[in-house]
Amino acid sequence: MDGNNLNSSKTSESNGGNNKVLLMSIDNLRYDCVGYVSDKAHLKHYYYDKLVDTRHLDEVASNSAIFTNCFSTCSYTPPAHASLFTGLYPPKHGIRPFFYKRLNDECLTIAEIYKNNGYKTIFYSDVFGLFGPMGMTKGFDYVFDKNFTEFIKLLDNFNNEKVFAFIHVFDIHEPYIFSECPPDMHYNDDYFEFMKNMSNLYNIQMPKNDPYALWNSFSTATHFGQSFMLPPYIYGVNKFDAGRFKLIYNSLKELDYFNNDNIYAIFSDHGEGRISLIDKPVFGHMGELFDEVIHVPLIFHAPAVENKTYDKLVSITDIYPSLISLSGLDKNKNLSDEAVSKNAEIDGVLLLEERQSCYSEYFIQNMYNEVMQFAANEFDRNKQGASIKDKYFLAQQAIRTKDKKYIFMPERMAKEEVQKMIENLRISDEDYIIWLFSFVLRKRIVKAEYLYFLNLLKTKAGSRADVYKTIMGSVDYNRPLNYYYDLAIDPFEEKPLVFANMKLADVNENLKFLDELKSKSVDTADVFTYFDNNLTKAKSQNDGSNGNRSGNDSSERKDAGGRRGKGKAHNDNDDDDDNINIANNEKKIELLKSKILFSTEVIKEARNRYGDKIGIAFTGGKDSTVLLDLVRKAYNGKIPFKIITVDTSCEFPEIVEFMNKLKKDWDFDLKVYFNKEALRTISIAADRQACCNLLKTVPLKDAIKELGLKGLMTGIRKDEQESRANEIYFSKREHPHHYRIHPILHFTENDIWDYIKLYNLPYCSLYEQGYRSIDCMPCTHKAKSMDEAERAGRSQEKEAVMDKLRDLGYF
Repeated sequence: MDGNNLNSSKTSESNGGNNKVLLMSIDNLRYDCVGYVSDKAHLKHYYYDKLVDTRHLDEVASNSAIFTNCFSTCSYTPPAHASLFTGLYPPKHGIRPFFYKRLNDECLTIAEIYKNNGYKTIFYSDVFGLFGPMGMTKGFDYVFDKNFTEFIKLLDNFNNEKVFAFIHVFDIHEPYIFSECPPDMHYNDDYFEFMKNMSNLYNIQMPKNDPYALWNSFSTATHFGQSFMLPPYIYGVNKFDAGRFKLIYNSLKELDYFNNDNIYAIFSDHGEGRISLIDKPVFGHMGELFDEVIHVPLIFHAPAVENKTYDKLVSITDIYPSLISLSGLDKNKNLSDEAVSKNAEIDGVLLLEERQSCYSEYFIQNMYNEVMQFAANEFDRNKQGASIKDKYFLAQQAIRTKDKKYIFMPERMAKEEVQKMIENLRISDEDYIIWLFSFVLRKRIVKAEYLYFLNLLKTKAGSRADVYKTIMGSVDYNRPLNYYYDLAIDPFEEKPLVFANMKLADVNENLKFLDELKSKSVDTADVFTYFDNNLTKAKSQNDGSNGNRSGNDSSERKDAGGRRGKGKAHNDNDDDDDNINIANNEKKIELLKSKILFSTEVIKEARNRYGDKIGIAFTGGKDSTVLLDLVRKAYNGKIPFKIITVDTSCEFPEIVEFMNKLKKDWDFDLKVYFNKEALRTISIAADRQACCNLLKTVPLKDAIKELGLKGLMTGIRKDEQESRANEIYFSKREHPHHYRIHPILHFTENDIWDYIKLYNLPYCSLYEQGYRSIDCMPCTHKAKSMDEAERAGRSQEKEAVMDKLRDLGYF
C-alpha cells in the first residue's frame, strides 16, 4: 500500500556529518501525555488534561520536528520495535505475537546498515528479554541490559567516532510510578506509598511488598478501570520526565547527542488506554487497536528537517528509511546481490513524504502459566513467563487513514465445526476453557470469566455443553468482525459502523491490501524451538567425543588451562588471536543473554522469598565472580546480600589477593569464617573428606546460623561435576534449615568465560597460569591438556567422595 524502493526513492540531501545518531524508545507512552501536544481530548474527557507536566520532553520537542499523527504497527512491544528496526509491517518481519517468534533472518536491520557504514552500534534496554530472544539485537556491536552507567561510559569512549545508539526505557510501563532501573535507592518510595494509600482507601489486601504483586492486587481490585488507572499513569509519566529522563537527557547532552548537527528521535512503541470494544472501561495495552494505544508521540530532529509541528499521517516504519536517507547511508553496502534484492521493498516511507494509510495488528496470547495461577488465587510474576503451552492467534487488523479506521477480524469457527471438535476433545476442564477462549471466542482469557466456568465444571453445577452454549451466545462471539470508525465525527471510537455504509471501492481496496500483505507474510523460527536447538547443539559440542564435561568447543582456541584470555569490552573489532571474539557470534550472544536473563530471575525470586536473609558464597573463582556480577547487575551495581567466604589457611595467595582487590573495587563487605579448633589439630589434606568437611562445611554452617540466613547462593553448575548434575535452583537443606540457591546452574564453562569477556570482568591470575578449576593449594594442580575434564586438576580423592561431602553440607 505504501511500500517503496529506497534505491529509487527521492532522499533528502545529507552533508554526511551526522556523527551521532540517537534513537530513544519510551515504552508505553501515550501520544497525549506529553506537554507539547495540544490535542488532549481523551484526557479532557476525564478532566485529567491539566495533570500532564513533561517539561524536559517539551524542551527536546521545542528544538525538533513534532509528528502529531504517528501510529504504531502493534499494541505491544516486540512487533512494534521490529517494525522500527526493519521498516516492515509485522507480517513481513515475522514477530507478530508477543514473544513466540523470532525476527526473519533475511531482514536487514537499521543497526546492520549503520554498522556497514562505519558506525559503532550500541544497544541499551531496561528489559533485554523483550528483544534478545527474538533476535532483535542483530547488527549491534555492543549490548547493555540495565547497566546504563556502563552504556554512557562507552558512549563517552566513542565520543570522537560515528555512533548509532538505541535506548529503550521501561519506566512508564505498568506498574505505573515504579522504575525497573531506579537511579537511587529511594526513587521508588513514592510507588510503595501510593500502594499503601490505595490499600487503605479501597480496602485492598496487599500482603506482599513485591511491586508486581502489589500492582496486581490494585489493578485486579479496580478492574483495570480507566478512572483508577489514568491518574497514576500520568503521575508516572511526570515522574519519569522529572527524574530518570532528565538524568538521561543531561548525560546525553553532555556527550553532544542533542547537538543541532546530529540526528535524534524519541518515540513510543505503543500507548496505554482503552483496549476492548465490549469492556469499555478497561485500561491497558496489548489489546484492540484503539487510537489511545496505537497513536504514539514522535519527536524527530535532523539538520535537514525543519523544526515545526507536522500533522501528516506517519507510521513508525517511516523512521527506518528516514534515518538511512538523512544520515547519507548506503543501504546496500557490504550486501550480496541476493540480500539487496530481498530487502529492496519496505513499508516505510520518508517522514516528509505523504502516506495514505497506516497498518496495525495485534495477536492475542493466552498464557498458560498465567491462567493456571487464576485458579490457585496467587500471583507470581516469575512463574508467568511464556511457555510452549501458550495459545496465540491473530485477533485484529486495522488500516488507519487520516479520518477513518477500518477494522478486520478473522472469521469465527462455524458452530457446527466447533460442536464436532468438542465431541472429540479429550482434555482437562482447564484446557477445555482455554481452548474455547482461544479457538472459538478468540479472546484473551479474563480471570473472572475463567474462574466462573471452571467452578461450574468442577462443582458439577454445569456441563461442558453449558459452557459452550454460554460462549456461543455471548456478546463477544456475536460482535461484528469487520467495521469502521468515522473519526471526523467519532474521535473516541465509540460508534462502529458496518461496511454496508462504505463505498464498495474503499472496502475492496483495503481487502486487496490485506491479501497482498498476507501473501508476503513469513513464518519465522519459534523462540522455544530455536533455543532448544541451540542448547542441544551447544550440549553436543560441550560433551565432546570423550565424555568431557568441561564445555570445550573444539572450534574455539584455548590454552592448556582452558582459559579464554583476559576479558575485554564487547568489541566486534577485536583482532587478538588469544581471545574468543564472542561479539562476532550474535547467536551465541543471544543464547548467553537468555541464560543471563533466567539467572537474574532466579536471583530476584530468591530475594522475593527470603528478603535480605541471603548470603553469597564467594570463593574467588571464576564462577562465584560471575555470580557476584549478576547480582550487581540485577540491583544497579549494589549487592544487597551478605557475602561470605571460608578461610582454610591454605588458599592460593593469588586467590586471597584477587578477593581483597575485588572487595575494594566493587565496594562490598566480605565476612570471613574459619574453624579455629580444627585448624589447631587437623593434618591438612591427609584425609580429604574430613579435611574438607571440617575446614569448609563446618564454618559455612556456622556462618548460616550466625547470620540467620534463609538462603545461600552458590556458583555451582550442572556440567562441572556429576554430583551436581541433578541439582535444582532452590534446594532445601537442613542442619541448619535453609535453601541453597543456584542462579548459574544452567551455565557451562564456556558460558562463564564468554560472560567474563563480554562484560570485561576481572578474574584471578591463576587462570592465566594454566589452572581451570581452583580449590585449596594441596588439592589443585594445573590442567595437563585442554582435553581433560574441567575439574581434572582437583584432587580426585576428594572428587570421588563429593556425594558424601554434599550430604554433609558442601556445595
